[in-house]
Amino acid sequence: MKRILVLAAVVGLVLAAQAGLAGNKQLMTEKMAEQDLKRNIVEAVIGYKVRSESRMGLTEDPSYKAETKAAAVIKGIKIDKMIYDKDKDIALCFGHIELGDVVNVVGDLVRFKGVTVEGFGFGTMTEAARPPLMALRAAVVNAHDELAKLLVGEKILSQSTMENFILTKDVNRSKVCAAIFGAYIPNPGLNSPNRGWGWDETGNAFVKLEVDARKVRDVLGNLIIYKGPNIIEVTGRGSQTDDLSGDTPGSMVRDSGSKTKYMSIDAPTAPAGGETAPKTP
Repeated sequence: MKRILVLAAVVGLVLAAQAGLAGNKQLMTEKMAEQDLKRNIVEAVIGYKVRSESRMGLTEDPSYKAETKAAAVIKGIKIDKMIYDKDKDIALCFGHIELGDVVNVVGDLVRFKGVTVEGFGFGTMTEAARPPLMALRAAVVNAHDELAKLLVGEKILSQSTMENFILTKDVNRSKVCAAIFGAYIPNPGLNSPNRGWGWDETGNAFVKLEVDARKVRDVLGNLIIYKGPNIIEVTGRGSQTDDLSGDTPGSMVRDSGSKTKYMSIDAPTAPAGGETAPKTP
């Protein structure tokens, strides 16, 4: 009887240990964060093309759409730190690249001497944790568009009709098409003073971009003549929810064999079902 009890206890311990084994969700979340880091560094170093269109007339259905595209072969990106929040399933990856000769988005060869570009990236495999990360990416895209508007300019179409002192038609549209490289997020570190990204108290995201205006070209590759400050900054915004359509989306531990740190990531996520998310003791 004692031997049976001992065997049962051993089996129970083995099953408990297996139940506590980590799956692949964390690995995939960290991989997403690493890939996002690489994308952000490519956009900063090689550049991106941005196109946007807005309709803001008083008699139109207001809409705003911006698209960015970047494609490049890049090597030498190094991962400096990986942070993982087990409760939210959010990974935050930091890394950098030391630059040499780079062919940018408009095909120009740019020779960098000892320049280091830092970046970060987020990832999650959990649907409930995606809204703040999606808002942050939307803020990046908006910042790209705002930078293009400031440096390259935008095409404005305005048309208004008034009948008997009543506005019957009002069209106010804009279009942007540009190629920009060298724009970067200032102070990207998690605890950096004046960090260039984050969320406000409402959960909306913000991203700041800085660029040397002397390095900007339009979509045809022509150098932009800009007579303002050499280094300029814009701020992009992004939201977690779509109020217009009515759709509503839903302690540190370090493994000695990896660069991952386990800690809480202060992203404004909403717990599923509106309940308070349990905290890990």
